[in-house]
Order: sequence, then structure tokens, then C-alpha cells
Amino acid sequence: MSGALFGGQPAGPLIGPEETLQGIGGAVAAIPLTHPRNRRWWIAFAGAVALLGVFGFTLGYLLYAGPGVWANNNAVVWALDIASYDWWIGVASGSLLVSAVLLLLGAEWRGAVNRIAETLALLATASAGLYPIIHLGRPWFFFWNLPYPNTYNLWPQFRSPLLWDAIDIVAFLVICVSLWFIGMLPDLATLRDRAFVEAMRQSDAKARTRKLALLRAQVYGIVASGWRGSAAHWQIWVQAYRTVALLGVLLVVSVQTGASVMLAGSLMPGWHSTLLPVSFLVNAVYSGVGVTAAIVVLIRIVYGLDALVSVRHLDVLGRLLLCLGCASAYCYAAEYFDTFLNGDPEARGVLVRRMTGDHALVSWTAILGLVLPAQVLWSARARTAPLVLAAVGLLVAAGAYADHVMVLVVTLTQDFLPSSRLPYGPDPWGIATFAGSLGLFLTLLLLFLRYLPAVSIIESRRLALARAPGTEAAAREAASRATLRPEENPGPAPLWGVSATFASQSDLAAALQAVSSISPPDQVHLDGHGPVPMPRTLRALGLEGRSILPYALAGALLGGAGFYAMCVYATAYDYVFLIGGRPRLSWPSFVVPSISFAMMTGCIAIHLALLVLNRLPRLNHPAFNIPGFLRASDDRFFLSAEARGDRFDAARFERRLTSLPVEAGRPLEIRRIPR
Repeated sequence: MSGALFGGQPAGPLIGPEETLQGIGGAVAAIPLTHPRNRRWWIAFAGAVALLGVFGFTLGYLLYAGPGVWANNNAVVWALDIASYDWWIGVASGSLLVSAVLLLLGAEWRGAVNRIAETLALLATASAGLYPIIHLGRPWFFFWNLPYPNTYNLWPQFRSPLLWDAIDIVAFLVICVSLWFIGMLPDLATLRDRAFVEAMRQSDAKARTRKLALLRAQVYGIVASGWRGSAAHWQIWVQAYRTVALLGVLLVVSVQTGASVMLAGSLMPGWHSTLLPVSFLVNAVYSGVGVTAAIVVLIRIVYGLDALVSVRHLDVLGRLLLCLGCASAYCYAAEYFDTFLNGDPEARGVLVRRMTGDHALVSWTAILGLVLPAQVLWSARARTAPLVLAAVGLLVAAGAYADHVMVLVVTLTQDFLPSSRLPYGPDPWGIATFAGSLGLFLTLLLLFLRYLPAVSIIESRRLALARAPGTEAAAREAASRATLRPEENPGPAPLWGVSATFASQSDLAAALQAVSSISPPDQVHLDGHGPVPMPRTLRALGLEGRSILPYALAGALLGGAGFYAMCVYATAYDYVFLIGGRPRLSWPSFVVPSISFAMMTGCIAIHLALLVLNRLPRLNHPAFNIPGFLRASDDRFFLSAEARGDRFDAARFERRLTSLPVEAGRPLEIRRIPR
């Protein structure tokens, strides 16, 4: 998966051959720690805050005058409000699916894309979540949509798509936050350690900003939850990251197909089609990839991350857009061909109105924006041109928004009944609401770029270890120059254990294998620490059998079954309220929110298991007393042997380490660590 998606010559290396673990951490961490391009950031932030102010003013007027300011009417009850919600949740779905699928497929190059995609998914979900709330008319009662015991002994209507949206948004937000935070956790430790070094430097130099630097290091330390790069941490982290990604894929499919099946299950012309769920999912992923590509190009240009976001990454994103553009074109062609060939007169009338009616401009914008721009990417030169790729991504996003407006408005303006036909025109307040939601999105995005790593440090380091020969060479060279320094017993202070420093994971694994039989497990606790996952150390540490999957499966099954049982009990027994001729036990209506709820509870179980099994958060640990341990989040690997009994022989342990050959496990230095 590290190569091209389909045939053709690669556009270049995925990462520069001279990149090192320390260089990657420094290049990415410098953005939130030193704030380069500060003036440009403030200009962009001022514009985003201005749009956010428009959003606040619009919401204030909306609360005062009611949702009627959007110009919706009795026929077109869904217009720019629901189209904006669908678009935002589509961008979130596409971005989340991109990150999750790349992670599950093991794409080596994902480090330059997945962090941005996860962030966009989170921020787009936050923007989307506001629309169902303000659409209610009385948004301060939004919690009435949630199933909770209220004072009137009432239940929400579990058959209603409004409840589905509420559950979907909450589940989407939980999974996006969890995937984003889990992926960010090791990088936060890198920022914590670099910020601490900078704070100490400023403190020694009596700099004016030394208190602010120390506060920044403390904040990063708190959110890093005491992560110390332990082999046990890494093992559970990898499993949790991949499992949450799998739940995210299932949730994306459930949300997109669930909403579109609701439309396709109606008899409305233009909606009643089995192809609608497929086109919804394709265009959602398409818009998410388009926005992700545009933001990746922007970050690459502004912060000069050409070595980490290489031309090869742009080429792969361009190929993704081209594939999805062809899939979107196929969906449009199949819809038009099938409708004109086999459709009823009403369905054909909807397509004619889309192309020639009052909203023909919107319809043609959707078709041209989703189909034509991506065809430029057949050219390898266009795929690797940053501005071309960003322009295609933005045009795709605009086309996806127009598609949602087209699907909703054109159908609702003319029903089967002539008495139900009412014209609709966009209102400035609806446009201002969407522009304000863009301001919220951009404001949060700029804050993320200023204070958090925009590119995954961990994934970029793993790529460097796999693809850049200079990484291992630099580590070996540093090891050859280092001097072995055993540390004497630190006076009368009680001994916590012994530590050893290594240049590579292979040396650490060899040393662990050599010392694992010296002392029984009840006398010593061995552990490894490093800046990347360390699968080679798991056998020596006896950690191979640990798995987080039972927790995920139990959480998902219990949550989904519990929510489904609640739907059945409330709707069929406790609060029977039959609407629309539906049966008392409308089990298909209960499946959609139950799946979303199952994904959410499974994600919560995984997140709790990650923290509990790794005994996090723990902000103070004796391993942090190891001299130079901050480099465990940079470019060094550490072995720690914690004494747990009086029979632990530290001298024997040190002699065994010093007897190892230089090329197979001898440490750079050995130290005794007091408690």
C-alpha cells in the first residue's frame, strides 16, 4: 500500500533519505513550540474569527426570530440547514474513512495525511452537530432527543430520523475524539519533553517568557497523561488505534447508508432509488478526501514540510481523488441512465427539473464539480502540482455541497400533489449560517495548527525507519562514538533499578533477551521505552498474549443490545405511540441508532482499556528520573529493570549488559536509578 494505488511510475520517495528520528520530531514539534509564520497565522485567524462572529450574530437572530428566517416553507422543510448538516457530516465521514482505511491497510505513507484527516473529521463533526440543535427551533431543549428518564415519563420517538441524527452525532463525536486523541498521545509526549527542555533553557537564561514556557510544558505534560513510550504502552496503543479505526469505518457506513436509506425508503421522486445509499457514501468520502487534500497542501506550503509531505504523498492523494471522481461519475451516469430508461414519469420529471428548472445552476454545479475537476488528475504533472490538487479538492467540496442542496430542494419543491408545490429560494440568513459554521471550523483548525502537531510524528518516524537508510545509519554512528558508562551505586539512597540506553530497537530487544533470565519475575520488572512501537521486545517481556479486542467486543455488544432493548421496551410496551401506520415493533427503525450506539460504547470501552491496562494517567513515574530519559520520545531506546525484591543483583545485571557484543545489544550507557 505504500506504492501507487494503480499502475504508473512513482512520483518520488515517500520521505527524504536524510531524515532522522530526531530531525522529524524537531521539524514537526517546531510548529506548535516556536510558531513559525506567526503573522500569516494571525491574519488567517482574524478572518476566521470574523466569520465566527457572523455565526454568533446569525444564531442570535435565529433564536430571536425562529428558523423561519431560513426561508423554509411547508413544502421545502429541509433546505440549506439540512444540506449543510449532510455536507459537514459527509466531510467528517470522508476524512475519518481516509484515516481509518489507511491505518487498517498499513499504508506506510499515512503519517503525512492521517493526523490532518482525523482533525478534519473531528472539527467537521463539531460543525455538523450544531445544525440538528439549531434546527429544532428551541435549541435549549436539545437534550429532549436523548433517551433519559424525564419528569413527564416520556420517551423520545425512536422511529424518528431526528433521534437517529442525535445518536449518530454523539457516536461520531466520541469516535472522532478517541481516534484523534489516541493517535496524538505519543506526539503529545514528544511536545511535552521538548517543551520541558525549552522551559529549562529559558529558566537558566532568565528569559522573560520562562514562566509561559514552563506553563506550556506542564499543559503538554498533563494532556500526555504520563506517556513514557513503554513497550506495554505501545502494544496496547497499536491495538486500540486500529480497533477504533475499524469501529470508525463501520460507523461511517452505518451513518451514510442509514440517512440515505431513510430517503430511498420514501416514495418521493428523486429519492426512491436503490443507488442513493451508494452515491451518498461515495460523495461523502469524495468530499472528505477533497477537503483533506486541500488542507494538506496548505499546511505543506505554509510550514515548509516538503520533506515529510512529499510529492509522492500529493500523487497518492491525487490518485484517490481520481478514483473517487470516476466512482461519482459512474453513480451519476447510472442514475440518469436507469431513470430515463426504466423510471416512472415523476422520477424523470425530477431529473429534468434538476437540469432545466429554477435550481439548474445548483444541479450543474454539483455535476460539474464532482465529475470534471478530478479528470485533470489523469496527468501525473497535475497530481503533483500542489495548487492544482488544492483547487480540485475545493471544487469537489463545493460540488458535494451543491449535490446535497439539489437532492433535497428539487424533490421537495414539487411533490406528487399540485397542492404541495411551493417554490424555494435561498435566504441570506441560511447562507450566513453556513458561512458562520465555516468560521467555526477554520477557527478550531487554526488553533490546532498553532498548538498541536499537524503531521503525525510517530507515523513519520516509522516510515523513516522503513524507508530512509540514513535513520539507522545515524543511530549506529552515534552508538559507535558513545562511551559505555556504568554508574556507581548512588550512595545511601534506596535503589529503584537499573537503566540502559540503546541506539536502536534491535539492540534493545537483544539486551532484553539476554537479561530476561537473570532474575525471577518477582524480583525484577523489565520494560523497554522508545519513540516508536517496539514489537521485537514483546516476546522477551512476555507481553505477546495481551489483547484489547475482548474489551471492544464486549463494549459494542452490550451497548448495542442494551440500546436496542430500550427501543423495544419504550416503543412497544412502555410508551406506545403509533405514527404513520408503522407497526408497534418497528425493528428496522431501531437497528440504525443501535449500531451507532454500539460503535460508541465499543470505542469508550477501548479508550478506558487503553488507560487502565497501561495504568495511565500517571504524571510522575520513577522512569522519568533516568538521566536523558526525555530522549525516549526522540531517538533513543531505554531498558529499565525495576527492583522488586531484595535478591535483585544490580552488579550482575550490569555485567551481563556490558558483556554483550557492540553489534548485538551492548548499551551506550548504564545507570543505577534511585527511588
